[in-house]
Amino acid sequence: MILSESQSSSSFLSVEQAAQNDWDILIVGSGMGGSAAAYKLAQKGKKVLLLEKGLLAFGQSDSVVKEEPDPQKRLNSGRWPTQLTACVDGKRTDVWAPLGCGVGGSTLLYAAALQRLRPTDFSGRILPDGSEIQWPFDYNEIEPYYKEAEELFSVCGTADPGDDVSQGHLLAPPEMSETDQDLFREFQTAGLHPYRLHTGIKYKTPCSECSGHLCLNECKQDAATACIQPALATGNLFILQQAEVVKFEADEKRVHGVVVSSNGRTLSLSGEKIILSAGAYFSPVILQNSRNDHWPNGLANGSDMVGRNLMFHASDFIAVWPKNKCSREGPRKTLAFRDLYELDGKKLGEFQSTGSTARYGNVVYALRLMFDQSLFRKLSPLRHFLRIPAYIASKVFGDATIFATIVEDFPYPENRILVDESSPSGMRFEYRIHTEFRERVLFFRHAVRKRLKHLKTLPMATNITLNYGHPCGTCVAGIDPARSVLDANGKAHELDNLYVVDASFMPTSGGTNPSLTV
Repeated sequence: MILSESQSSSSFLSVEQAAQNDWDILIVGSGMGGSAAAYKLAQKGKKVLLLEKGLLAFGQSDSVVKEEPDPQKRLNSGRWPTQLTACVDGKRTDVWAPLGCGVGGSTLLYAAALQRLRPTDFSGRILPDGSEIQWPFDYNEIEPYYKEAEELFSVCGTADPGDDVSQGHLLAPPEMSETDQDLFREFQTAGLHPYRLHTGIKYKTPCSECSGHLCLNECKQDAATACIQPALATGNLFILQQAEVVKFEADEKRVHGVVVSSNGRTLSLSGEKIILSAGAYFSPVILQNSRNDHWPNGLANGSDMVGRNLMFHASDFIAVWPKNKCSREGPRKTLAFRDLYELDGKKLGEFQSTGSTARYGNVVYALRLMFDQSLFRKLSPLRHFLRIPAYIASKVFGDATIFATIVEDFPYPENRILVDESSPSGMRFEYRIHTEFRERVLFFRHAVRKRLKHLKTLPMATNITLNYGHPCGTCVAGIDPARSVLDANGKAHELDNLYVVDASFMPTSGGTNPSLTV
């Protein structure tokens, strides 16, 4: 994000300056939801203060590896500084989740796939346990905002042939590589209906698409580039960096203080309205840490739903070889199809390009992982020889394109976020992979293999892979205050001036990336 000298000097405040002002809006977190809210409110003339745990990371080097342990190096590259504690199926471990931390939040690292949910995703749904999930609005109500967001983020792509909704306003994508053209035709031959994946990328020359790391030339449209930069230009948005929000101070009906720790100082800031956008992992943590005499179970938590209904997506990564050897020059994150989004009464999801290529090393790794999970794992000498078929495949068939499935997760109250001061990030999540979820993932895996049987494919793993970059559902919106945290406008049912605008609001996860919906 490129700022003028006057913007950078006047828009980024010290904690003392932030405390001296009366704010119309305080926004906690600058991910997709917080940045979009800042953009719209600043345009409307509201005086907005954005509180960000991280830094303005743009223009800095992005050379750290995923497992870099130094918190400051991670912050400098827009990454969350510490590990998250996961307890999945009773097994506790600390993981490096693909989370951003800085002005722009996790969109700093995202792959910019900006797909809509389908209209059927907003319909009422009966879960396997007999409970009903209902969104507080339908597709027709959100559709104009989808269109506005697509225009704001310069989304390019082509319409999904299986959707009836109009998407003719999408920008034209650049021409596919010869390899992807070959795969596009082969998907059609298989009776599928591929289309150009919807991405918020301007494809300047050269463009590496910047999946998983910072974009230094404003090609990838993250929330800072698309929202924060124009919001700062209004003169109504101000930012306090390195601001750790500790808790909210509230009475029965209103939040009247946001306690912030910044550069060794702790103080309380106030605003007429408070917007929480710390993400589906940390918004519930802040609310749980805001317990007081009025809110013994955590702020806005009379329903006991804060932190519950945690959802991820499950993703298979599948290497697909084109029929012909041809050039890969061109964009890489290009293809998707939704023919299997719902199949035989089961909610599944979509199949899309990851932007990555499988070469010899990836194939060896995948084969050995499959071997280690098979009945042959006791025959350990055979494992060494798996490099031979991997080498032959890479020489005969060339490089493969890696695709991902995105399988919808369902909300279960016992899957949840909890405060845990013994954990690196002060929280842990407890999650059980339900049998029905496992069965749907395997069903989708089989359906993809069946549809693409005329192509050479290789799954990169055989277990259930949860996408820790797609958490949602931990402060769900709904009509009934006894079963939800927020109303249709994202306002807490029980408080007059608190809103939550991140993926925690989502009642269901759908079968695609959540960013555009947020």
